[in-house]
Amino acid sequence: MKITSKIYIVLVTYVKGTRKFVKIMDDKQIQNIRPRLTECLKTLNFQDIISEKKKVAIDIDNIYKHGVIDFIEFLEEFPKEGIELLEECYRDAYYSIKTEKPDIVITVKNIPEEFNKSEKKQNYTIEDIKSGTLGKLIEFEGIIVIATKIKSALKKATYVCTQCGEKKIQEVENPFEAYFEPICPKCAQNMTLIEDESEYIDFQEIKVQQPLDSMGDPEEPPKYITVFLEHSPGIYCGRVKVTGIPIKNQKNKNIPIYDIYVKGINCEVLEDKIEADLNEEDIKNIEKVGKNPKVIDILSERLIPEIKGYEIIKKAIFLQQVKGVKKGNKRADSHLLLITDPGIGKSVMLRKIAEIPGNLYGSATTASGVGLTAAVIREKTEIGDDTWVIKPGLLVKANKGTACIDELTVNRDLQTFVLEAMESQTIHVSKGGINAKLPSECAIIAACNPRWGRFDPNVSIPEQINIPAPMLSRFDLIFPIKDEADRSKDKDIAQHIINVHRAYLSKEVSKNMKLDHIIVDDVLIDRDFVIKYIEYAKTKSPIISESAEKLLTEFYLNMRKGSVQITARQLEAAIRIAEAHAKAKLKDVVDEEDANEAISIITESLKETAYDPETGQFDVDKISGVGKKDRSKMMGVYDLIKALAEKSDNDLVIIDEIVEAGKSKGIDEEHILLSIKKLKSNGDIDEPKTGKFRII
Repeated sequence: MKITSKIYIVLVTYVKGTRKFVKIMDDKQIQNIRPRLTECLKTLNFQDIISEKKKVAIDIDNIYKHGVIDFIEFLEEFPKEGIELLEECYRDAYYSIKTEKPDIVITVKNIPEEFNKSEKKQNYTIEDIKSGTLGKLIEFEGIIVIATKIKSALKKATYVCTQCGEKKIQEVENPFEAYFEPICPKCAQNMTLIEDESEYIDFQEIKVQQPLDSMGDPEEPPKYITVFLEHSPGIYCGRVKVTGIPIKNQKNKNIPIYDIYVKGINCEVLEDKIEADLNEEDIKNIEKVGKNPKVIDILSERLIPEIKGYEIIKKAIFLQQVKGVKKGNKRADSHLLLITDPGIGKSVMLRKIAEIPGNLYGSATTASGVGLTAAVIREKTEIGDDTWVIKPGLLVKANKGTACIDELTVNRDLQTFVLEAMESQTIHVSKGGINAKLPSECAIIAACNPRWGRFDPNVSIPEQINIPAPMLSRFDLIFPIKDEADRSKDKDIAQHIINVHRAYLSKEVSKNMKLDHIIVDDVLIDRDFVIKYIEYAKTKSPIISESAEKLLTEFYLNMRKGSVQITARQLEAAIRIAEAHAKAKLKDVVDEEDANEAISIITESLKETAYDPETGQFDVDKISGVGKKDRSKMMGVYDLIKALAEKSDNDLVIIDEIVEAGKSKGIDEEHILLSIKKLKSNGDIDEPKTGKFRII
C-alpha cells in the first residue's frame, strides 16, 4: 500500500518539553521522507538484507541518530501508516542491493526517549497507558504473567462471490471486531472466504505486569495490561520490552465504556534484569568506595540496616546479590537457607532483598508448587476463547534476580518443584500443546523455622532441619540462627529496634546511627547507592589466580581427609563466593584474600550443620541428620530387618526381634531405635502394624 495524499499528518515539535502543533504534512512531504529513509535503511540494515532475514525489527533510535526525525514524528502519531512507509522503504533498499523483492515482515523497536515520554515526562510504563495513548506508538517494559500458545490469526481476508466472481480484500485491524462475511456489491449475496488467498499471522496473547522498580509506589497493587502480539515467535516468560499501539474494546455494546489493550508490534525478552541507571558521578563514587578495605562489611550492613548483628549472614546475602561468574552451564548464583527461631527477623531480611529490582518474594504459606515454578492451565482469554495458557511462577519471574522464599517447610509438597530450578535453573512444562523450557536463572534465599518451631538445645541442629536431603544439598550456605539470651547483646538489639522505629519518623537517630544513610569517604551511602554498587560490581568478570586456586584446592582436599563426606558441591560454592567477593571489591582477579574469605564463610556455615564432634571433622551428610558413622550403623540395622523379613511368612518383623538381633551384632538399643526411626522417615521401611516393620 502506497502512502497517498489522502493522509494528512500533523507534525509536532518539542519546545521545553511541551508538544506543539506546527504544520500539516501532505503527500509531497511524506514522499520527501522516502529517499532519505531508504538510504538510511541501506546503511543500518545492510546485514539484515544480506542475510535475508524473514522478520526484521527496525531500530528507530538508529534512524533518529541518522537525522530522519520527521519520519519518527510521523510514525509516533500514525504508527500504521508509518510502518507501511517503513516497509516500502525497506523493500526499496532490499531491491537496490539484491535486485529482487523480499518476503519480509517489518516491525519496529527502540523508540527514542524524546518520543516515548508519558505525561509524567518519563518513559511509558503500564500505568501510563490510558485514553490519551490510544492509537499512538509507545514502548514499555513488563513481566509476563500469562501467555497463550501460538495461534493463527486472519490478517488480510480475500473473499469471492460464488455467483459473479467478484473479489474483495479486507484487512483485520482489531482482534475484537466481529467477523462478518461481506455482501457482494453486485449480487447482494454473502461472499465466501478464500483461505488460500488470505493472509494469516502467528498470534499470541500475553498479560504483562508492571515491574515493581518502575512503579511510583511499590506498595500499590500491581498494574497489568494485555498485549495481542502479532508475528510472535512464542514468548512465555521473562521481563520484556513491548512496542505497540494501545487499542480499545467495548465489552458491553450498550454501555460506552472501553477496556484498553495493546496491539503488539514487537516484543523482546530482556536477557538481563533491569540495571540501575548509572551516570559518571555514580561510577566515580562507586569506584571510590570500592577502594575502601571494609567496603563489603559497610555495604552488607546498609543492605539490611533494620536487623542488628548477624554480620556473616548479611555478608553472605550481599555476595549472593553480586553473584559469581557465569561459565557455560555452571551457575553463578548461590543459594542460601536461613533456619531461625521465631522473632529473629528472617522475613524482614527476605522482604528487604525482594525490594531490589529483579528480585521477588513469595511465601510457602500461600504458594503452590506450580505457583513457584510454572503452571499450564485452561483459561478464558480477552479474545474470548477458552485456551491453554502458561502462568510463570516465582522462580521463572525472578530470572536473573533472586527468589526469596519464606516459610519453606510449611508446604512439603512444593519442595520437589524447586529442585530442578535450584541446580539446572530451568523449568520444563509440557501440556495442552505447549512444550517449553522456561529459564529460572535466579539465586534462591529461603527461610524457615526449625522442625519443632524453636531450636531444641538437646537435639542436634541437623535433626531439626525439616527439609529433604536432596534439596538441602543444593544450598551453598545454611545458617541456623538461634535466639539465645545474652544481656549485652539483647540490650544492643533492643536499642537498635527503638532506633529503627524512631528513624522512620525522623530519618536520623543517635550519633551512632542513621537508618537511611551514612557517609563513607565523602560519599553518601544509602540503599539506592548499595543497589547501584551491586549492579556495577556484577559487570566484573574476575579470573581466579593460581594462588587463589591453590588455596581453594587445599581447602577441598583437607576437608576430604579421612574419607570425610565433603563433596565437590562445597568446592563450587566456595568458588562462587570467592568470585563474588572479588567482584564486590571491583577486582579483575580473584586473589588469596577472596579465596580466604570464601573459605571462612563456607566453614562458618558448616560449623553448625556439618561438624561431627565424635570425629572432629566436617561431614556434609550430617546436614541430612545422618553422618558417616551413624549411616554405617543405620545400614546395619536395615540389613538386619531385611534378613529377618526374608525368614518371616508375611515379610513383617517385630521390633523386639530387631533389637535382639542388633544387640547380638554389637549395636546398642538406642542406636537401633534411632535407625528404625530414620529408615522409616527416609521411606526405606514402613510400619503397617504397630511395632511391626517391613522393607519397602
